[in-house]
Amino acid sequence: MGGFSKLKGMMQSAFDTILPPIEDDLMDLEEDLVNEESSKPAVQKAKVETASYKVAGGSPVYVSRGADTTDHFAHASYSQRPQLTVHTNKSAVLKVQIYAPQDFDQVTTIADDIKSGKAAVVNYERIDASEQRRICDFVNGVCYVMNGCAKRISEQIVLYVPDGVDVADCMPIALTD
Repeated sequence: MGGFSKLKGMMQSAFDTILPPIEDDLMDLEEDLVNEESSKPAVQKAKVETASYKVAGGSPVYVSRGADTTDHFAHASYSQRPQLTVHTNKSAVLKVQIYAPQDFDQVTTIADDIKSGKAAVVNYERIDASEQRRICDFVNGVCYVMNGCAKRISEQIVLYVPDGVDVADCMPIALTD
Protein backbone atom coordinates (compact mmCIF):
# COMPACT_ATOMS: atom_id res chain seq x y z
CA MET A 1 0.00 0.00 0.00
CA GLY A 2 2.91 2.35 0.69
CA GLY A 3 4.18 2.05 -2.89
CA PHE A 4 0.80 3.02 -4.28
CA SER A 5 0.59 6.19 -2.15
CA LYS A 6 4.12 7.12 -3.15
CA LEU A 7 3.23 6.67 -6.84
CA LYS A 8 0.04 8.66 -6.33
CA GLY A 9 2.01 11.48 -4.70
CA MET A 10 4.51 11.60 -7.56
CA MET A 11 1.72 11.63 -10.16
CA GLN A 12 -0.14 14.37 -8.28
CA SER A 13 2.96 16.58 -8.05
CA ALA A 14 3.65 16.06 -11.78
CA PHE A 15 0.03 16.89 -12.57
CA ASP A 16 0.14 20.02 -10.37
CA THR A 17 3.30 21.13 -12.18
CA ILE A 18 1.64 20.80 -15.59
CA LEU A 19 -1.75 22.20 -14.57
CA PRO A 20 -1.51 24.18 -11.33
CA PRO A 21 -4.69 24.19 -9.26
CA ILE A 22 -6.99 27.12 -10.00
CA GLU A 23 -8.00 27.45 -6.35
CA ASP A 24 -4.48 28.59 -5.36
CA ASP A 25 -4.65 31.49 -7.84
CA LEU A 26 -8.09 32.49 -6.58
CA MET A 27 -6.99 32.33 -2.96
CA ASP A 28 -3.94 34.48 -3.77
CA LEU A 29 -6.19 37.02 -5.52
CA GLU A 30 -8.61 37.04 -2.61
CA GLU A 31 -5.78 37.47 -0.08
CA ASP A 32 -4.36 40.38 -2.11
CA LEU A 33 -7.76 42.07 -2.18
CA VAL A 34 -8.30 41.54 1.55
CA ASN A 35 -4.80 42.89 2.32
CA GLU A 36 -5.43 45.90 0.07
CA GLU A 37 -8.68 46.66 1.87
CA SER A 38 -7.18 46.30 5.32
CA SER A 39 -4.57 48.95 4.47
CA LYS A 40 -7.27 51.54 3.64
CA PRO A 41 -8.63 53.94 6.26
CA ALA A 42 -11.76 53.03 8.24
CA VAL A 43 -13.79 55.78 6.52
CA GLN A 44 -13.53 53.99 3.15
CA LYS A 45 -14.55 50.65 4.67
CA ALA A 46 -18.08 52.00 4.94
CA LYS A 47 -18.24 51.99 1.12
CA VAL A 48 -17.44 48.29 0.70
CA GLU A 49 -19.18 46.33 -2.06
CA THR A 50 -19.30 42.56 -2.13
CA ALA A 51 -19.16 40.71 -5.41
CA SER A 52 -19.73 37.01 -6.04
CA TYR A 53 -17.84 35.16 -8.78
CA LYS A 54 -18.77 31.66 -9.88
CA VAL A 55 -15.81 29.35 -10.27
CA ALA A 56 -16.00 26.48 -12.75
CA GLY A 57 -16.04 23.22 -10.86
CA GLY A 58 -16.07 24.88 -7.45
CA SER A 59 -18.03 26.99 -5.05
CA PRO A 60 -18.58 30.73 -5.57
CA VAL A 61 -15.90 33.16 -4.41
CA TYR A 62 -17.01 36.26 -2.55
CA VAL A 63 -14.81 39.32 -2.95
CA SER A 64 -15.22 42.56 -1.04
CA ARG A 65 -13.73 45.79 -2.33
CA GLY A 66 -14.20 49.51 -1.89
CA ALA A 67 -16.65 51.37 -4.12
CA ASP A 68 -13.99 53.80 -5.36
CA THR A 69 -11.64 51.03 -6.53
CA THR A 70 -14.29 49.02 -8.38
CA ASP A 71 -14.09 51.04 -11.59
CA HIS A 72 -10.29 51.10 -11.54
CA PHE A 73 -10.08 47.34 -10.92
CA ALA A 74 -12.59 46.50 -13.67
CA HIS A 75 -10.89 48.83 -16.16
CA ALA A 76 -7.45 47.42 -15.37
CA SER A 77 -8.55 43.81 -15.78
CA TYR A 78 -10.22 44.48 -19.12
CA SER A 79 -7.25 46.38 -20.51
CA GLN A 80 -4.91 43.46 -19.72
CA ARG A 81 -7.06 40.85 -21.49
CA PRO A 82 -7.18 40.64 -25.28
CA GLN A 83 -10.55 41.43 -26.83
CA LEU A 84 -11.90 38.36 -28.62
CA THR A 85 -14.58 38.42 -31.27
CA VAL A 86 -16.55 35.44 -32.54
CA HIS A 87 -17.34 35.44 -36.25
CA THR A 88 -19.94 33.07 -37.60
CA ASN A 89 -20.16 32.89 -41.36
CA LYS A 90 -21.92 29.55 -41.53
CA SER A 91 -25.61 29.85 -42.22
CA ALA A 92 -28.10 27.07 -41.68
CA VAL A 93 -28.76 25.33 -44.96
CA LEU A 94 -31.38 22.61 -45.33
CA LYS A 95 -31.27 20.51 -48.44
CA VAL A 96 -34.28 18.51 -49.55
CA GLN A 97 -34.00 15.54 -51.89
CA ILE A 98 -37.09 14.30 -53.79
CA TYR A 99 -37.35 10.60 -54.58
CA ALA A 100 -39.76 8.41 -56.57
CA PRO A 101 -38.30 4.93 -55.97
CA GLN A 102 -39.20 2.11 -58.33
CA ASP A 103 -37.62 -0.75 -56.37
CA PHE A 104 -36.05 -1.49 -52.97
CA ASP A 105 -32.49 -1.01 -54.26
CA GLN A 106 -32.93 2.78 -54.27
CA VAL A 107 -33.57 2.89 -50.51
CA THR A 108 -29.85 3.18 -49.66
CA THR A 109 -29.55 6.59 -51.35
CA ILE A 110 -32.53 7.84 -49.32
CA ALA A 111 -30.97 6.52 -46.12
CA ASP A 112 -27.58 8.06 -46.94
CA ASP A 113 -29.15 11.47 -47.50
CA ILE A 114 -31.02 11.33 -44.18
CA LYS A 115 -27.80 10.25 -42.43
CA SER A 116 -25.95 13.22 -43.97
CA GLY A 117 -28.54 15.69 -42.63
CA LYS A 118 -30.70 16.17 -45.73
CA ALA A 119 -34.47 15.93 -45.74
CA ALA A 120 -36.09 13.52 -48.18
CA VAL A 121 -39.51 13.63 -49.82
CA VAL A 122 -40.46 10.16 -51.03
CA ASN A 123 -43.23 9.68 -53.59
CA TYR A 124 -44.57 6.11 -53.45
CA GLU A 125 -47.00 6.46 -56.40
CA ARG A 126 -44.87 4.47 -58.89
CA ILE A 127 -44.34 1.36 -56.75
CA ASP A 128 -46.54 -1.57 -55.75
CA ALA A 129 -47.86 -1.94 -52.20
CA SER A 130 -45.48 -4.67 -50.99
CA GLU A 131 -42.33 -2.78 -52.11
CA GLN A 132 -43.79 0.45 -50.72
CA ARG A 133 -44.20 -1.21 -47.32
CA ARG A 134 -40.59 -2.48 -47.32
CA ILE A 135 -39.14 0.89 -48.35
CA CYS A 136 -41.33 2.78 -45.91
CA ASP A 137 -40.33 0.48 -43.01
CA PHE A 138 -36.64 0.79 -43.85
CA VAL A 139 -36.65 4.60 -44.16
CA ASN A 140 -38.77 4.93 -41.01
CA GLY A 141 -36.13 2.85 -39.21
CA VAL A 142 -33.37 5.13 -40.48
CA CYS A 143 -35.31 8.17 -39.23
CA TYR A 144 -35.81 6.54 -35.85
CA VAL A 145 -32.11 5.71 -35.45
CA MET A 146 -31.09 9.22 -36.53
CA ASN A 147 -33.67 10.84 -34.16
CA GLY A 148 -35.46 12.18 -37.22
CA CYS A 149 -39.13 12.52 -38.02
CA ALA A 150 -41.49 11.26 -40.72
CA LYS A 151 -44.58 13.26 -41.77
CA ARG A 152 -47.17 12.04 -44.23
CA ILE A 153 -47.90 14.74 -46.79
CA SER A 154 -50.51 12.78 -48.79
CA GLU A 155 -51.57 9.17 -49.25
CA GLN A 156 -48.48 8.36 -51.33
CA ILE A 157 -45.95 11.07 -50.32
CA VAL A 158 -43.95 11.12 -47.07
CA LEU A 159 -41.46 13.72 -45.79
CA TYR A 160 -38.49 12.36 -43.81
CA VAL A 161 -36.39 14.91 -41.90
CA PRO A 162 -33.19 14.45 -39.86
CA ASP A 163 -32.70 15.48 -36.25
CA GLY A 164 -32.83 19.23 -35.65
CA VAL A 165 -35.46 20.00 -38.31
CA ASP A 166 -38.88 20.97 -37.03
CA VAL A 167 -41.84 20.28 -39.32
CA ALA A 168 -45.04 22.16 -38.50
CA ASP A 169 -48.48 21.26 -39.83
CA CYS A 170 -49.28 24.63 -41.39
CA MET A 171 -51.70 23.74 -44.18
CA PRO A 172 -54.19 21.04 -43.17
CA ILE A 173 -56.83 22.46 -45.57
CA ALA A 174 -54.57 22.08 -48.63
CA LEU A 175 -54.03 18.39 -47.91
CA THR A 176 -57.72 17.53 -47.93
CA ASP A 177 -58.12 18.06 -51.71
